[in-house]
Amino acid sequence: MITMSDPGNETSVPRVFAIEDNPADARLVKEGVNDAEAKLDLQIIHSGQQAVDRLTDLDSTEPEIYPDLILLDLNLPGKSGFEVLSAVRNETTFPDIPIIAVSSSENPDDVKRVYELSANAYVTKPADPDEYIRMIMATVDFWIGNVTPSPTSG
Repeated sequence: MITMSDPGNETSVPRVFAIEDNPADARLVKEGVNDAEAKLDLQIIHSGQQAVDRLTDLDSTEPEIYPDLILLDLNLPGKSGFEVLSAVRNETTFPDIPIIAVSSSENPDDVKRVYELSANAYVTKPADPDEYIRMIMATVDFWIGNVTPSPTSG
C-alpha cells in the first residue's frame, strides 16, 4: 500500500523515491509499489535537477527522512540519471542508499557506466505495462523486504 506524503511528512514506513519524468511510467511505478508486500511511502520526483536539489538538501540531522530506496530513470530533464547517481554517491549524507537504475536502454555502455557510478542494480523497463508493474513490485519487495542495509546508511 502506498502512502503519498509531502516531503516534510515523517512516516515510519520505508520511503521510496522514484525519479521518473514520464507520466505513464510514473503511474506504472505507483502501481508496482502499491502491489508490493510492504506499506511504503512513495515520492515521485519528475526531473534530474529536482532530484539533485531534493536529495542534496536533505538534512543530515534527520536521517528518518532519507529514502530507503531510489528507483532512477536515466533519461531525465535537467540532469541525467547518471548525474543524479553521482550526486547521491558523492554529495549526500546517505551515499549507501540502494539505487536501482530503471531504464529502457539496453546499451551496454549505459549499464557499465551505471555500475561504475556505484548503482546497486540495473533493470530494463519492460514494454508490457503488466510486466513493468511486476518488475517494480519484485524490485521493491527485494530491496525493501530482503536486503540488509549497510550499517552506515541512514
